[in-house]
Amino acid sequence: MPLSGARLKFWAIVIVSAPLTGWAQTNIVTQTLIDSPTSLNIPGWTFGSQDGGSLSISTDTSLNYNNEAGSLVGSYPSSPRSGGSVYIWGAYSVAALKTEDIYVELWAKMPGSRQGLKFLKIFGGSSTSGNYANTTFALDYTGGDPGAMYQVSFGDGSGIGNDTANVINFDGSSPNWIGRSYGTATVQTPQKASFSSAQWGTSWHHFRIHCKFNSGASAATEINDGAYYVEIDGKVYVNATGLFNRHYSNLPIDRVELFGWSQNAPSAFQVWYDDVRITTGGFASQSNGGSGTTATVPDPPTGVSVQ
Repeated sequence: MPLSGARLKFWAIVIVSAPLTGWAQTNIVTQTLIDSPTSLNIPGWTFGSQDGGSLSISTDTSLNYNNEAGSLVGSYPSSPRSGGSVYIWGAYSVAALKTEDIYVELWAKMPGSRQGLKFLKIFGGSSTSGNYANTTFALDYTGGDPGAMYQVSFGDGSGIGNDTANVINFDGSSPNWIGRSYGTATVQTPQKASFSSAQWGTSWHHFRIHCKFNSGASAATEINDGAYYVEIDGKVYVNATGLFNRHYSNLPIDRVELFGWSQNAPSAFQVWYDDVRITTGGFASQSNGGSGTTATVPDPPTGVSVQ
């Protein structure tokens, strides 16, 4: 799988449009698109791997997303439960935007062995050691159903270090695990089930994910207006608003990372990505080929119970 050549589309956009339904939204100010990459030399992105992990570009059009020229492939070896040192990263910095609200849209597949990894992580900036807010949309590496996406993990801002202390389970179980906004947040999990490992099959799957940190710069001014949205293949798995998911001293979002750490994988596996869009203000429209001239935000699902 050669790493020569490059094909990339990148836009910086400002959009003025009528108000959209769903969440309150701001205009899109930036969009990055990895579309059929033929090189890892992509402006704005940092790629790497360690301890047996590797990154490559597939040039087999029969396997690539939409039969295009290239797709990103992360190859992981088997790894022990302890340590978790196998690491592949594809990171895009949004630090210059100073945003606390990001939308990620991508296509992915796990065609062979299904194993766990971070998959998609939103990293907050860190002003001092241990002061950050992160959110993880991981694939299960606990042994329950390796490779399944089954929860959103974050921290509720009780302290300055916020990462995986709190979760929203896709099946709706343990609703109090969201932490200090339990009882006031609106958390909908319409599928009442995880995206199981069996659902991967060998095909590509479409993910739309929204992460919004809650507002406020002090204990007196912080507001529980954080939000998460997870949609896979057109099905809404999580639609949550009214959350605390950061400490008021945490910085805005620093970067979006694909791939990530893996551990407890009894066999080697691969995860593929393509057509990756990162935006503010809404998901980039697919109707015009992703040109960025319009944007959409998801409507809250109807006819489902609230936890």
